[in-house]
Amino acid sequence: MHVRFAEIDDGFIKSQVQNGFYTNETEVVRDAVRRLREEKQARHKHFYEAVMKGNAAIERGDVVPYSRDLMEEIKSEADRRAQNGEIVNNPDAIPENFKP
Repeated sequence: MHVRFAEIDDGFIKSQVQNGFYTNETEVVRDAVRRLREEKQARHKHFYEAVMKGNAAIERGDVVPYSRDLMEEIKSEADRRAQNGEIVNNPDAIPENFKP
């Protein structure tokens, strides 16, 4: 396999070797491909786990029906948090204070 890189990427790869982070260019590319593969696998796993969590909530009847009001509440909460520079650590989309 022969791969050509843009000049900026080629320079980066060579600098990684020159700075002693890798012994050759092939190691740099292998490491990059491995990291990309692992990242994609982790995203797939996270998505699958979220779907399973959602399915379990549906089976328990722990759901909130979709409505325009719900979507507006979610949007308003997201806007408020963004304006305040808040980081959202809650993976759930529905605000905790939402009452259907």
